[in-house]
Amino acid sequence: MTAAARLLETLAQWGVERVFCCPGTSETPVLDALAASRGRPEFVLTTHEAISVSMADGYARASGRIGVAYLHTNVGVANGLAHLYAAQVARSSVAILAGVKGTATLPHRALTTSPRLLETAAPYVGHAWQNLRAEDLLDDVARTLWRTTVVPEQPAILTIPQDHLTAEPGVAPLVRWGARQGPAAEAVRHASALLDAARRPVVVAGSDVARRRAEEDLARLAERLGAPVFVESRRDLERWAFRTDHPHYAGLFEPRAPLLAESDLLVLAGMPTPLEFSSEVAALPSGVPILHLSEDAAEPGRRYVPAGAVVGDTAAVLRGLAEGVRAPSRSDWLARVRKDSEDRRACWEAEVPWDGEFSAALAMRTVADAIGGERLLVLDAVTSTLPLLRFLRRTRADSLFATASGSLGWGMGAAAGVAMARRERVLAVVGDGVVQFGVPAFWTAARYHLPVTYLVVNNGKYQAVIAGLAKSGGAAAERGEYPLTDISGVDISALARSFGINATTVGDAAGLRTALAEEPDDGPRLIEVRVTDRLWQ
Repeated sequence: MTAAARLLETLAQWGVERVFCCPGTSETPVLDALAASRGRPEFVLTTHEAISVSMADGYARASGRIGVAYLHTNVGVANGLAHLYAAQVARSSVAILAGVKGTATLPHRALTTSPRLLETAAPYVGHAWQNLRAEDLLDDVARTLWRTTVVPEQPAILTIPQDHLTAEPGVAPLVRWGARQGPAAEAVRHASALLDAARRPVVVAGSDVARRRAEEDLARLAERLGAPVFVESRRDLERWAFRTDHPHYAGLFEPRAPLLAESDLLVLAGMPTPLEFSSEVAALPSGVPILHLSEDAAEPGRRYVPAGAVVGDTAAVLRGLAEGVRAPSRSDWLARVRKDSEDRRACWEAEVPWDGEFSAALAMRTVADAIGGERLLVLDAVTSTLPLLRFLRRTRADSLFATASGSLGWGMGAAAGVAMARRERVLAVVGDGVVQFGVPAFWTAARYHLPVTYLVVNNGKYQAVIAGLAKSGGAAAERGEYPLTDISGVDISALARSFGINATTVGDAAGLRTALAEEPDDGPRLIEVRVTDRLWQ
């Protein structure tokens, strides 16, 4: 039996059900092994490596398993790097196996070889290695898979020379998983004291709350504290982590909201340090003490020195704190924050009336109203995501996946991966720019008859760039001319139909409601939503 055949067995032993692959000639030994194999894992064909990686990312997030992408040499790895960054930001368990040329050609200037391939990928992974001996291949594969499960989870990459896949294999090691760390008792006691002393605490629910299925643990802590709970800001959101119908839910976290400056303790629960967009814009309210609950010891203090920190499994930390606090009454503070949240929502509704122009904001308000709180969502619409999140209801745990990476096109493949993992229809809200970055996902969605509805917000522009130019106050803003931002001219519905996907185009709220109500039982679908270019932030 060849090493390639044993590699497939090793992946199956680790519970890998699917491998997302855009193959090349360096993968011929694996393809030969697949032809002779009738078992797992299933290899899912993509027509671009970026889609392989984003599908593996979406699959990993939604399934809780390792998402594996098999890429082709240096060119394939290069194509997948942007979405590998998205997986890194989301702390997604993604393993990249990259087939490279045989060892006889690797030192030379051969086609699709690079002497520094691992250095290229290294900034985006926690583990990077090249298989050096054929007899060590299975051990290297197992180590790569294992490293993706070590908390805090990160992607990993292994390059595999073609000739090693045809050699005699060694022995595959036993399956092992990264252990989670329990919180230190002294850290929990210190954090509990900070919470007991606070009169106006605020909790921000991070993605690890959803990842560890700890929503109920967070709710119990919030109830004992009498504290309002915000969900991570649009810029940081990867997974939705708190029910919008919970009496302590207070909306999206907005660092510059005036009421937050009155808080005397900001609890970052199960999240990394917020991403910094610019040095001029604070990522957290100025002067408010921080209690940081993280699974990564490197996160507390990365940008802000916290008053306290607890490092450990998110669910265990939240349970420990809920048991340790004395639960003083803070009903007045909670009521004030909730009232402020309700007032802000009323202002947004007034700014985006039902009878207003059909802007992206009105389209997103319509979507939020039409789909309810249970629908499985993937969001990758740069300037439309914020208005959608402001109006959205979420009553189902871990049912929303997004990206804070800025890697355009991620949502196209990620939605397909989520659909494969959850085996139910996914609504992917994406922008027209995202579609143009992720067109190859249409082929895979159609070929595998995946239950994905791509809802494309089409304003024909790179609105995020326009917004940046407008805020800069430069010549473009003065003239009202925004170079290199017009991406119109693509009939997106016709593009989807060319791949065999049922598509429809709507241009008003009524048409959008009708389209959302006409969901098929299976297979991909596209709804192109043509909106005005009015930007609402």
